[in-house]
Amino acid sequence: MTVQYRCATKNDFAAIVDLFINNMNLSVFTTVTDPCALRQLATIFLAKDCHRASFIQVAEYDNLVCGVIIGVTQDAPQTALSCFDSDSVIRQAKAKLRLSGQGRQILTDLQAKEETRAQQKDMDFDSELQFFCVDQNYRRHRIGAVLMQAFENYIITQGVTTYALHTDTLCTYQYYDNNGYQRVNQYPNHLNAQIEHHTYIKALS
Repeated sequence: MTVQYRCATKNDFAAIVDLFINNMNLSVFTTVTDPCALRQLATIFLAKDCHRASFIQVAEYDNLVCGVIIGVTQDAPQTALSCFDSDSVIRQAKAKLRLSGQGRQILTDLQAKEETRAQQKDMDFDSELQFFCVDQNYRRHRIGAVLMQAFENYIITQGVTTYALHTDTLCTYQYYDNNGYQRVNQYPNHLNAQIEHHTYIKALS
């Protein structure tokens, strides 16, 4: 299996949205189940990440994007996706959400999430792994390990010694517990108290 790794372009954005939808549990963000509305939710989240990102790399197999890592470091002011108009993408997604009841519910859920987050302990990090995903059909081929190493190598060249990431108990958070990450914060999900969000940091040697 030959996987190609490369820097992402704005043309990869739709494929990255597909990865998010097909491999992430969106119930941590909303109670809505309508696929069209959930696509707009994923679009909003990823457009925000891409706007901030200084590093985006994709894994590609047979012309299919099967993995992605998105990260940011304040020490690298350049944006990873040039000519990507995130504001326009977000405005269009929100406009589509306002057209349906489930779409408006997503906007309400997002507002509640922001209000809850504002009440949490403020933790700012100069460098952060924003989104990391490998399609479930392509796991166990070390794609995730290669993407993670590429991100860490990049931020090391920027003089970074520590970075953070956020995850939740619906993801395989145990990986971080067992691989050199330190959990520094946790708090319940605003929709389901049985789900916890975790913040980790990793020191780079």
